[in-house]
Amino acid sequence: MADRQPRVLLLHPGSLYGGDWPGIVTLKGALVGLYSYLRAHDVEVAVVDLQVEMGNPPPDGVQTFVERGMESILRHEFNVLGISCWSSLEYLAAVEFAERVRAARPDCLVVVGGYHPSAVPGDFTFAGSPFDVVITGEGEVALLELVRAAGSGGRAQTRFIEGTPLPLERPFFDLDGYPYLTARPFAVGVYLSRGCPYRCTFCMEVGKGRAAWRHHSVEDALELVRRARSYNPQSIVFHDACFAYLDSWRLEFLRGLVDMGIDVPLWAELRADRLLPEDLEVIAELDFYLTFGVETMSPRMATIMHKAADGEKYVREVGATLEEVNRRRILAKAYLIFNHPGETRETAEETVGYFERFVADHDTLTLIANMWEFRLYPGTDTAVRRTYYQETYGTDFPHPEWWKERRPQLDLAVARRDDRALEGYIERIHALHTQILRKMPAATQLHYLSHIKQLS
Repeated sequence: MADRQPRVLLLHPGSLYGGDWPGIVTLKGALVGLYSYLRAHDVEVAVVDLQVEMGNPPPDGVQTFVERGMESILRHEFNVLGISCWSSLEYLAAVEFAERVRAARPDCLVVVGGYHPSAVPGDFTFAGSPFDVVITGEGEVALLELVRAAGSGGRAQTRFIEGTPLPLERPFFDLDGYPYLTARPFAVGVYLSRGCPYRCTFCMEVGKGRAAWRHHSVEDALELVRRARSYNPQSIVFHDACFAYLDSWRLEFLRGLVDMGIDVPLWAELRADRLLPEDLEVIAELDFYLTFGVETMSPRMATIMHKAADGEKYVREVGATLEEVNRRRILAKAYLIFNHPGETRETAEETVGYFERFVADHDTLTLIANMWEFRLYPGTDTAVRRTYYQETYGTDFPHPEWWKERRPQLDLAVARRDDRALEGYIERIHALHTQILRKMPAATQLHYLSHIKQLS
């Protein structure tokens, strides 16, 4: 690289055995962030997102997917390959394409970063590893430094670099030349903050590194929204792990959106126990789809999951927010997790019973309940302290390194318990969906379906 102008190819490798997870996200926040940051520093950069180009393959289509993926990759001239292994579901694809690029272009600097490398960096140091560098934590600054450095540092062994947290002193957002930008993209996403101030037991965010939670100024956050709006999207997604955590910042930002006259649907994932009535008063003036990581309405499980130190208070505050959201006819979804270690028939009944009563007690609904089974993700508290959860709650993790197995991985990641009676509670939540839609105003139904389409 010392005598060549660096050319960077950013690669999202897709998931070889991830099924349809997580849907086709056309403009991925991590890739857009890296792309924008490198362009702002005059680096020649291109992007290949194989999931967008082909979708994740079925189990019998992996070989064809890999071959077609390599054709797409090798159409580009590059001497630095930056692979986004955003989650563990991309691990096998990241390794597969790194090995093939190493064989095709042996002088290329191969770098990998993302949640999985941050949580389990040792997974990339096996004998004959094709990776030159593994970046843990945030990748923008570290990747730029690698690009600017002379030479790849040799192929003696894989190097580890702990990424310097990206300074949020100015916004970086640039989609000019981005290959998957359509005339009117469905969803354009921005990050208004980095990290998360919470440490929920099941969440991958804690495995991303030690950087403290931090945020853009309100002025810069509104500027990011203006830039995203300039690309004429059908919706704007806030990718923050914990959107608008600070009360004063949140209200000023929301009022700024109203003053801006933003005419694009908005989506954010946030804590239901953080919102205040004055926030919801402003949100009701906007076209917002709120997703709440509720997880449970059991005080005991809220404490076990580290949602809050005071589980009773957490459930009380969440309930107040959900009531107010529905009263104001704000479109929202409450996500729930069942079968987390410590879950019992009693705690599951608390959660399911709450939402069954909520649906029964309201003639009109704009709140949707959805759920997934608990899955083990590396870097989370449940993964780091797996033995504790096994011994304390009797939870079995039959595939503790499921991301290395070559079969449908989402099924392998599910933890198991001896008490399978909990399965009935999952079906009860699913059954509520039809009842909710029947009580949802027609305009809200169309609104909901429009958001779902735009976020896919």
